[in-house]
Amino acid sequence: MAAYKISEARHAKGWSQAELAKRIGTTQQQIARYESGDNDVKSSVLIKLSSALGVTISYLLGLENTVAAQPAPSFPIPVFGNIAAGTPREALLQSDIVHDTEESLYRAHKSSFWLITSGNSMNKLFPDGSLVLIDPALPVQNGDVGVVFVNGEDATLKRIFFDDDAIRLHPESYDPDYRDYVIRQDDPDAPEIRVIGKVVSYTAPADWRA
Repeated sequence: MAAYKISEARHAKGWSQAELAKRIGTTQQQIARYESGDNDVKSSVLIKLSSALGVTISYLLGLENTVAAQPAPSFPIPVFGNIAAGTPREALLQSDIVHDTEESLYRAHKSSFWLITSGNSMNKLFPDGSLVLIDPALPVQNGDVGVVFVNGEDATLKRIFFDDDAIRLHPESYDPDYRDYVIRQDDPDAPEIRVIGKVVSYTAPADWRA
């Protein structure tokens, strides 16, 4: 019964298996196994599914037929304006805007903040207008997606590579016109670069805009 109810609740949300998998920290293949009944759903997974899908555990177990919302605790995290998913642009602080964030993300990334993407240079990962959660306390490793300040004021969102003598900002776009932006350390005219933080989560526009 749980297999059918998981699928039913997921479709009611309009989510793909991949989207549900991301929200509970598993794989699309694992969600498919749960929905087909090939794998038993452990109690710990039921709790995560219940919270993500906004239904009760009793509903998932087939003990009730109404899709009853189960309130999950959420915490406000500030939204710091727009971030360019294209050419660098000024990131404006909008301290009066917050986004209610699930408890697990809040507790894992207490110094984090949300930014709104603008542009299409990262649209393979984040649709234009998405919220991306940035944690400035986490080190950005080679190949991570993060936020970079250019010349102290302009901010851009890219996949970051630390080459031997350069920093390479790599777009993840379906548009082939977007190219790598390389800042070489030995170039006297190179702009000042400061890595601000690592992307740890995102929310698509349809999931956060009223």
